[in-house]
Amino acid sequence: MLPENLFSFITLYLVVAWVAGIHVLLYKRNSRAAFGWLGLIIVFPIAGALLYALFGVNRVQRKAQRISQDSDPGPGQALWPEKTIEGASMSRPGFNVTGSKLIPGNHVMTFYNGEEAYPPMLEAIDSARREILLSSYIFDNDETGRRFVKKLAAARNRGCTICVLVDDVGIRYSLPTIIRELKRYQLPFRRFMPLRLIPPSFSINLRTHRKLLIVDRRVSFAGGMNIGDRQLVNGPSSHRASDLHFSFDGPLTADCVRLFAEDWKFSKGNDLETWTGTHKNSGSARCRLISDGPDENLDSLMLVIMGAISNARRRAWIMTPYFLPERQIMGCLQAAALSGVDVRVMIPEKNNWPLVQWALQHNMAEMLQAGVRIYQRPPPFAHSKCIIVDDDYTLLGSSNLDPRSLRLNFELGIEVFDQKINLELSSHFEEVVAHCNAFTPERLQSRRTLARLRDGAAALFSPYL
Repeated sequence: MLPENLFSFITLYLVVAWVAGIHVLLYKRNSRAAFGWLGLIIVFPIAGALLYALFGVNRVQRKAQRISQDSDPGPGQALWPEKTIEGASMSRPGFNVTGSKLIPGNHVMTFYNGEEAYPPMLEAIDSARREILLSSYIFDNDETGRRFVKKLAAARNRGCTICVLVDDVGIRYSLPTIIRELKRYQLPFRRFMPLRLIPPSFSINLRTHRKLLIVDRRVSFAGGMNIGDRQLVNGPSSHRASDLHFSFDGPLTADCVRLFAEDWKFSKGNDLETWTGTHKNSGSARCRLISDGPDENLDSLMLVIMGAISNARRRAWIMTPYFLPERQIMGCLQAAALSGVDVRVMIPEKNNWPLVQWALQHNMAEMLQAGVRIYQRPPPFAHSKCIIVDDDYTLLGSSNLDPRSLRLNFELGIEVFDQKINLELSSHFEEVVAHCNAFTPERLQSRRTLARLRDGAAALFSPYL
C-alpha cells in the first residue's frame, strides 16, 4: 500500500498535469509550442504548470467589436468597397481581416526619437480643453515621465477629463513606478491586467503593448514610443533607444478612441462619454486601424502583414527591434525575395534580449539564401517599427515581428496609404541602412561550433520569446 503522503503527491501530480495538459491542447494553436509545454508539464507537472500559468497562457476573452468578413454588408454596400481605388489589392487583406474601410482625410506626421515626439505631444496636452486619453506600455518614473504627469495634472485642473492606462508589467521597468506620481496628483488611472495574489494573476503574457495619446478626440499620437528618458537618444538613460512615432489628425482618431475605450473598460474604467471630436479632413492619407491581441482579434496583424508582403511588387522594407517571424511570415518574405521583390530587414546591431539575437541567427540562413537582406543598425538600440511596401503602403504601430507581439500582446497597427509618408520613411530607411552592417551567409557560417549550438538552443524557445 502506498504511503499517504506519496499517494497525495501522485494525486496532485495527475490532477495538475491533466488540467494543464487539457488547457494546452484546447488553446495552443502553435503545435511546436504545445508540444514543448506538454513535455514540460509531464516531466515537471507542478513547476511546469506554474511556468505555463506565468508564460504560456495567451488567450483572454473580451467582448471586442469585430466585423466578420462573412457578415452581411447591408443593402447597397459592396462586400469589398475599395475595388476601383488605387492600391486596391494592397487594401483588400486589411478590409477582409477587420471589416473596416480605409478612412480618408488624415494628416500624418512622423517624429524621430523622443526629442521630436515629446514636444508636440506635451503641446497637445497643453492645448486640451475637454479630454486626454493616454495608454502606454512603459511609463517611466523619471524626468520625462514626471513632465507628462505634471502636464496631465494641469489639464485636469483646467477641467479636462483624464484617463491614463498603463500596463502593470511595463510600468515596473522603473522603480518606484509612475503609479506613485499618478496618485500624488490624483490622476485617474487603470492598470492593465494587474499582477496580484488574490485573486491570483501572474501572467507575463496578455500585456497591452499599445502606445496611444488622444487629445480632445481631434488628434492621436501612436507608434512604437514609450514614455521615458529611454526614448531620448541624447538623454541621460543607460537604455537609450531610437524610435519612430506618428501623429494622426483626422477622422482616424474616432477609431483610436473606440479602441482605447475597449481597453479602459476591460481594465475596470468607467464608460467614456459619447461625443465627437472636431477635426477637418485636411490630409491625403487613407488609414485603417488594426487592433490585434490574444482575444477575438488574434492574428489580425499577422494576416495583414502576410497580405502586404504577398502583394509587394517592388519592395518590402522592414524596421523592427525583434525579428523572430512566424513560419508563415518567413515563407512570405522568402517567396517575395525569390520573386524579385527587394526585401530588406533592419534590426539592432546589439539586441537588448540576447536570446532573441541568438535565435534569429539560427533561423537566418534560409532567409539569406532566398535573397532576403538583413542589416544591423548601430547603437543606440533601434526600437523603430514600420513596414514599407512599394510606393504607397506603410504599416505603422506598436508591434514587433516576433511571437510575443503577434500572439501574446495587445498591439495597435495603422495601415497608411499615402505616397508622401511612404517616400519620407523610405528615405529615412535608406539613410540609416548606409550606416548598417549587412549579415551574409559567410558571416553566419564563420560562427564557432559553440556559438551555433547556443543559437540552436535559443531557437527552441522562439515560440515563447
